Order: sequence, then C-alpha cells, then structure tokens
Amino acid sequence: MRLLSRFDVRALGRRAAALWPRRRGRDGLTVPEAEDAGRERLRDLASLLCELGAELLRAGEQTAEVERALHDVAARYGMRVRSFVVPTGLFVRVGGGPDGRGGELDFAPVEGPDLRLDQVEALQSLVKRMRAEAMPFEDVSRALRELRERPEPFSPAATVLGYVLLTVGLGAMRHATVPAVVGYTVLGAGVGLLRLFGDRLPAARTALPVVAAILVTAASLRWAGPLLHEAPTVLYIPPLIAFLPGAALTLGAIELATGAALSGIARLAGALNVLLLLALGILVGTELVKPHPSSGTAAEPLGTWAPWVGVLLLGFGFLLYFSAPPRVTLWLLGALVTERFVQSVASEFAGVTFGAFAAGMLLPLMARWISRHSHTPDQVIFLPCFWLLVPGAIGLTSVSEIIVEGDTGGGLDSLVNTVITVAAIALGVLVGAGLQRRPRLSIGEPSPATVPTAPEKSTGADGPTPGR
Repeated sequence: MRLLSRFDVRALGRRAAALWPRRRGRDGLTVPEAEDAGRERLRDLASLLCELGAELLRAGEQTAEVERALHDVAARYGMRVRSFVVPTGLFVRVGGGPDGRGGELDFAPVEGPDLRLDQVEALQSLVKRMRAEAMPFEDVSRALRELRERPEPFSPAATVLGYVLLTVGLGAMRHATVPAVVGYTVLGAGVGLLRLFGDRLPAARTALPVVAAILVTAASLRWAGPLLHEAPTVLYIPPLIAFLPGAALTLGAIELATGAALSGIARLAGALNVLLLLALGILVGTELVKPHPSSGTAAEPLGTWAPWVGVLLLGFGFLLYFSAPPRVTLWLLGALVTERFVQSVASEFAGVTFGAFAAGMLLPLMARWISRHSHTPDQVIFLPCFWLLVPGAIGLTSVSEIIVEGDTGGGLDSLVNTVITVAAIALGVLVGAGLQRRPRLSIGEPSPATVPTAPEKSTGADGPTPGR
C-alpha cells in the first residue's frame, strides 16, 4: 500500500486508456482526431480529382493528358497522386509514399454524352486556373456542377441548321453537284431532327445510329436515282457525319503509339463498333428498298472552289451544332482552312499519306498557338480540325462496301487506306505534340507528420508549396 500510494492510479488509468484504441461500434477503430481530419481531406481531394478527370475524358482528352492534369492539380495542393485512366473510368490515389502505398483511393465512371465545345472551353479554363492556384474544393465542385448544367446557347432550330451545314460541308468536300447538295440538305435536316429527338431520350442513343443509317439509306435508294440522278452511295455517308468515329480512330491509334494499350484498344473497339452499327443500318436499308435507276444524266461538278466552301460550311456547322463560343468563329475557320490547305499541298507534293501526316503534325502546334493568342482552349480548335480529316467517313465507306455490296476487293483496299491514313494522322499528332514543351508541377518529399489542410479562398495553397 505504501508503494501504490506513491503513484497516481487515476492518472495511470487515463494514460493507459489513451494508448488503447477505442472501438467504433463493431467494425472499425477510431483514429486520433487530427489524423481523421487529414484523411477526410485526402478523401475529398481524391473524389474531386476523379470528378475532374471524368469531365476531361468526356471532353475528348487523351488519357495521358488527363493523368498530367491530375498530377499538376494535386501538386498544386501539395499532394502526390497516382492514377489509372481509361476512356470509361479512372482510379485515383491521393497521398501516400512514392511506392504508391497509403493515401486514399477513389473511382469514377465516365457517364453521359460528350461535352459541347462551350463546356469544353469552361472546363479547360477551370483546369488552367487549378494549375495556377489551389482553389477551395467547394468552388471547384460548384464550377463543375454549373458546367454540366449549362444550358445550350443555341435554339433547337439553330442546332438542326448546324447539322445541315455539317452535312453539306462534308458532302461538298467529297462530291459537289447541285442535285447532291439538295440531297445533303434534305437528309441532313432529317437526321438533325432525329438526333434532336434522340438527345431527349437517353435510352434511344444506342439504337440511334442504326435507325439513322436505315432511314438515310432507304431515302437515298428511293429518290437519289430518279429525282437527283446521283448514285445512292454518294448521299448516305455525309448525313451520318455526327456518328462517324474519326476522332476515336485517331485517338485510339495515338494511345497505342504512346504505350496506353488498354485505352487505345478500348477507343478502337468503340469506333469499330460504331462503324459496324452504321454498316448494319445501311445493310438493312438496302434490304428494305431496292435502288431505282436514274433516267437522266448526272450533273457536272461545281468546281475546285466547292471543297473550300465545304470547309467553311463545316466550320459554321461546328459552331452551331457543337455550341462553340461565338468569339472563336474567326479562329476556328482560319484553323480549318489552314488544315485543309496544308493537307492539300502536302498531298500534291508527296501523296495522300504524307498529307495526312503533315496536317496531323500541324494540328497540336496550331491549336496551342491559337490558345496563347486568343485565350481559346486548344481543345476547342483541336476537336473540329480532327473532324476535318474525316478518316471515319472513309472507314464507313469501306465497311459498307464489304458488307452491303460484297466488294471485298475494293472494300479491303479502302479499309487498308483508312488504317494507313489513321496511322499517319496519329503519327503526325505525336510529332507535333512532341515539339511542344509542357513542364509539370512537382513536389518535394512530404513531411511524415504533416496533415493536408483545406485551402482558403485566397491565391495560394496552405501547406507544402509545389515547385515548378
């Protein structure tokens, strides 16, 4: 008893209880208060980066660029990030050591339709700001929510008009006659109305390419010969422009070339699936309606100026249908005309393949130059110029020739040419992107005892300051 009297028994009991982990219900352990607050901040940052990455993928960014953006944004908050990005979703781990252990892991799927060009501009502006300063999480979440809920800037009538301009522009670049332009206009208006109706019913999006291909093919076979004196195959490709996976084909080839095999295969598989759906619709249309032979002579082509007018119509169609900001009109039209000019000159100089390579190499350089001089995100210029190269139209023509017409010789030749064209564009884009210097933010070794804190509404981050 004399020995025990020398000790404070109650104080010893309190210390022992503090060292023993307390239970929360029947499942987990309660961590200390400061550590729990830090892990909550890590979870919030991981969730925020997942949300941001999913929107970047919906904007058509490459997976490597998404990983770069997530790295830079996390570094601005003073944290490491490890991510696994594919076109359909992404995993993000925030915090932990250089070996990838520890931290907080989150996942987000990529859902919903692709972003419009005005949404892409707002998203790129947000990413640029997040790379410059550690914005409060609440502000970023609110900006992303407003971006998704942003109303369309143009009326439904203007959207349908934009689709008509896209159809006529692509058709004029391939085959320009007065009767053909009339056919492009009528069929483009029909498919534009169909897409407008399909966008209101998300459940109908999967079947929309097949339905559109059936209707366009049937109308072309029924009226192209007797009324327009044109071949049906000339008319039913341009109205399907919005379904053509030209960008997916080229992005898939780029992903494969840069080592992102899973993402590249996923994009190419999705593009091939769209081509097969469209070819299936064309096949069903040919089975439903038999072609009517023409009783007159075909019209004369409009001239060498028609493809250049088609490029301008394609640009205005992009502005209306994909809701590009009106202030980028002149920059977008100038970029499209420049791409077409470089492709034409290079094709005349060294062949079609070299023309595709030269146009692809110019694309990232020109988009970045326009971005610096006009404060227009490069993706707003990059995406429409991708459509101008239209490897998807060539691919659909070759697949339809094989499936519908049974022309395995000519169809396979066209398919091989499509593959070569896609590879040339992808290689050109890689070379052009490699000529640009893009520094990445970096952070030093984190202190073992530091806990990430929430950034205040000010210009700068609390906690570790990232270096450039």
